[in-house]
Parts: sequence; structure tokens; C-alpha cells
Amino acid sequence: MTESRLLISNPALLHKEFTPPFPAFILLIQRRNEVLPSQSRQTSWIRCYDTNKAASEENAKPNKGYFGRDTIADAAAKIAPAVASLYAPKRGQNVDAEIGSGTAIHEDGYILTCAHVVFDTTNVVYSADGKVVVHLQEAEKEVVGHVADAYADLDIAIIKIEKPTSPLSTAKVGSSSKLRPGDWAIAMGCPLSLQHTVTLGIISCVHRMSNELRRGGMMEYLQTDCAINPGNSGGPLCNVDGEVVGVNVETIKPDKASGVSFAVPVDFISAILKPFENCQSPVRPDFGWVMRNVSDGVLVRMVIKGSPADRAGIRTGDVVVEFNGKQVRDLKEMMDAMGERSGAPVKVCVKRGGDALGPLTITFVEKDVARFAANPRSRF
Repeated sequence: MTESRLLISNPALLHKEFTPPFPAFILLIQRRNEVLPSQSRQTSWIRCYDTNKAASEENAKPNKGYFGRDTIADAAAKIAPAVASLYAPKRGQNVDAEIGSGTAIHEDGYILTCAHVVFDTTNVVYSADGKVVVHLQEAEKEVVGHVADAYADLDIAIIKIEKPTSPLSTAKVGSSSKLRPGDWAIAMGCPLSLQHTVTLGIISCVHRMSNELRRGGMMEYLQTDCAINPGNSGGPLCNVDGEVVGVNVETIKPDKASGVSFAVPVDFISAILKPFENCQSPVRPDFGWVMRNVSDGVLVRMVIKGSPADRAGIRTGDVVVEFNGKQVRDLKEMMDAMGERSGAPVKVCVKRGGDALGPLTITFVEKDVARFAANPRSRF
């Protein structure tokens, strides 16, 4: 019996047909070696486009040319001096306290943070009557600040510390409107009271609605996968240019999910921030009130004694129904009506006990008017 054999007339063709292709990464390396000179292969630079500012691929421009090993560190270094740790002792308790973070937004001593850091947003009960201990990276010691403004349903508050002897380093505010999923995101703050902590991630979603998070209202959030922990709340979310694009507010509990965190987009609160950015006149641009939504307008939950709102005759329990000549039914409409006030007097109409009052004129306080205790730097 003869043994049958398979005769191949063209061994080279058989080799080509049955040899598996090289893995994709090998082909990529081979192509890279063919295209790039040897000197380029030794660098760590990667081409990077500024997707935070580019409206389309046609007008996308390189962001400083390249994305390198120092890009994130340089961005963090730009904003680090403006990042503060906050410590808000709870009423009647000397040990237990709420911890959080903040960002200096004006050289005279205004700090942006979350409302829930400084008081219970459900009942709006101030921690230690609105006093907050503030520690900035460039300061030698802690100082005591007070809540200047708060908007509970936005979870945003402004803290005012005594005007420093030298201007504070402030953060540059960017824009959140052109962020895209996949853009780099840098979270900064003081989680668990660990000063000067930086975490890195990406923008996971740019329009996460509050109803998706089983919250009321019509808020929008930036979703990121940056590590956010207790104490990060109120700290800045930044882009690779070191600009603030959001305010970190919370994260999903670790036992339910990982890498799901949220921030308030800066463009959503631009009406609160612009007066501090544009404040060139000798006035304090804060109102001195705590606000939250109710069914028929915006409720004044608290008026800070001696503040512009207090001087105008606005009282706790008033409901703002008109602001700068425009009807307001919620905080979003109030933000739209605020516009470019920048220290200009504001006319407000309110309801008090069912009666309509107004317009009441809010005139902002001169910067050099003292609003603090005789020894504001003392610890309590």
C-alpha cells in the first residue's frame, strides 16, 4: 500500500496563506519605526488638541503643541495656591465638623465651595452660625471666614475671609460648555483632610441631569471618574490648562459603584462667579443671603446680619418673585436675571406673608467696611 502525500507546488504561497498575521501592536510599532525618526521615538511627547475650546475638528488647534509628562503637573501647579481646605464645626459641637475644599476666586478673600460643606442643605441650619475655618496653601496659618452667599439647590456657597495683607492667588475660571466626554479632568482638594491632593480622570458625561440621579430640580452635572472622597466637596475640577471647569460635589458610594463622581459646571453658575471676576469697583459683590427653591419662587432661608440684603430690608422667609425687573420662579431663572451686576444696585420684589413688597434696592457694601469680629483669626 502506497502512502499518499500532499504535493505543494508553491511552498511560499502556502506559507503566506497559513501564517497568522502579526498582532496589531507589532504592526503599529513597525509602522511607527518606519515613519518616525529615531530621535522622535525616544521622546514621551504625544500630540494633543485642546478639545475644551475647539468647537469642531476644522478649527481644533494644538494645545501648546504637545501633551507631555509635565502637562498634568503644570496644570495642577497653576491652581494649587488657590485651593483651600475648609473646616466647619457643627453647632454646639467642639469636635465633630464638616470638612471640605474650596477655591479662591477673588484676591480680597472670596472662596467658592459647596453649600453642604457649611450647612445642612435640607434644614439650612448653619454650622457654628456660618463660621468656617479656612486654610490656603500659601497661608502660614488658618483664618476664620463667614458664609457670604449660598444657593442650596445649586449646592454652591461663597465664603468670605478677612481681606489678606497681600492679594490672594486666585484660580482662572474656564468654560464647561465645550467639554466633551473623554476630555481630561483634574480634581483637586483635601479629601479626608489630606492637604493638596490631586486626582486625574476624564469627563464621563457632560449633561447628567439631576432627575437621572433621583434629585429634584433641573440641575446639570459633569460626570467624571476622578477619585472624589469626603473632603473633596467644593474643590475645583480643572482642565489641562489649569482652569476651573466645575465644582466637585459628590461621588457614588463605593459599595454601589466606582469611578462615578459629579461636579457643578462653572457655566451653570456663571452669574454667581462673574461679579467676582469683573469686580474692579470698590464694593463687595456678595448679597449676604441663603436661597433655595420653593413652589412659588426663591425662598430666602437666611439673611446675614449687616449684609447688603439685610440693609435693603430683605428678611428671612421672604420669597423673591422678581429680580432686576424679571420674574423668577426658581434659582435657574434667578441666575439668568443676575447677569452682569458686578456691584451695581439690584432691585428685588418679594412676597412676605402673602403680601407683595418692593422693589427693594440692594446696594453692595464698600470693600473696606468691617464685617468681622474684632479678632477674626482666632480659633473657636
